[in-house]
Amino acid sequence: MPSILIADDNAEMLETLERIFALYEFDVYKAENGKKAIEIAEKELPDLIILDAKMPVMDGFEACKILKNNHHTRDIPVVFLTANYIQPTDRVTGLQLGADDYLLKPFNSKELVARVKSIIKRNEILRMLKDENHRLAETTKKIQRELKAVLEHSQVVSANPMIDQMTGLYNFNFFKIRLKEEIQIAARYRADLGLAVILVENFDQINEMLGHQLGNYILMKMANFLLTKTRKADVLARSGEGLFYVLMPHTDAEGAFIESERIRVVLSTTDYLDEEILQTLHPGKRKLSELQNLVVKVAVVASNSEQLKSETVDSLLQRLNRCLEVAREKNYSVTIAENKMEEE
Repeated sequence: MPSILIADDNAEMLETLERIFALYEFDVYKAENGKKAIEIAEKELPDLIILDAKMPVMDGFEACKILKNNHHTRDIPVVFLTANYIQPTDRVTGLQLGADDYLLKPFNSKELVARVKSIIKRNEILRMLKDENHRLAETTKKIQRELKAVLEHSQVVSANPMIDQMTGLYNFNFFKIRLKEEIQIAARYRADLGLAVILVENFDQINEMLGHQLGNYILMKMANFLLTKTRKADVLARSGEGLFYVLMPHTDAEGAFIESERIRVVLSTTDYLDEEILQTLHPGKRKLSELQNLVVKVAVVASNSEQLKSETVDSLLQRLNRCLEVAREKNYSVTIAENKMEEE
């Protein structure tokens, strides 16, 4: 049975919402302000939280901010339901804080329940994909081997976790450590080194139009494909909302180009929003047809062993960024959901 936490300073509204969700077989927790909602959320970990924007002690905006900054509660979906903050700027504020929806009172009870069920379902799919990505990362056993190697040379990792918690790829800080090691190894053993960057250029627009849950879903699905379609020797990382890096040891310029193009083709032939996830979007919520394409840019650089003797992490990344600026002048489009976004 799904559980829901409702925070509202109006006792009658709390009772009304409790009756509605109890009718649809939800376990319901109630709070009269944002501070109490945070306490209950940390203890009960509900499947979704509904916040009124204006409440005494602590308002919904502050409560949402704290919930999303707490690693125990940050993955719990949040929906604002308010009669006070009704301007478009208020909605933007709520969504920027990490809320999954922003609804106004008065509301239609059936529509509210449908939206809540939809968001909970999306969150379950998101969690399943996240777990799958982490399992894939574990099965390679690269993490254990590379952690041991890094700990022998540096204590940086002990204070800086290696893994991006959303995607299961390496985070950018650890990636730079690995890049430095590979530069030194390639220079010493006269090997080539390739490096690619993948940019989802319109990811802010994706988040704005589809919401952070679906934006995160797309990111994790991209990471999933990268984990399964790249070579075992490649080192993968995520940096920022829509930025991925692929380090390709023992790969010359031609090989790096071929590998990056293969990655681009994999990403460009993928339906990111399949039927299962699209079924969780109820009609009228988003104009999906406005976002049929994810704009992806790929840039690649390669260096031989002689060049790597004078190369540093910063200089190599600067070269890659200059190539990315050139790539941004090109138009590579990746279909999000091919032939599935026909009507609102």
